[in-house]
Amino acid sequence: MAIERVDRHREKMNNMVNDEITRMFEKVLDYAEVAVPNGDQYKKLRSKILRVGNNCIRNIQKDIEKNYDVKYRAQSETIIEVLQK
Repeated sequence: MAIERVDRHREKMNNMVNDEITRMFEKVLDYAEVAVPNGDQYKKLRSKILRVGNNCIRNIQKDIEKNYDVKYRAQSETIIEVLQK
């Protein structure tokens, strides 16, 4: 059971890394599209940015798997209030 929890925590961290880095290089691509008016040049730049970003994600996730014990600690409780009309 403890191993399952650690795996879920590691998976949560891997997903967070993936989401954050993906958001970052999507923003970079948005800026690059405006900065590089030539469509062919933009496509080349885009493929390089995506390759570097995806390699970054894989390298971080590989390092997490190999070198870290991950334990997620929730910051606080989430309270959801439902109001009826």
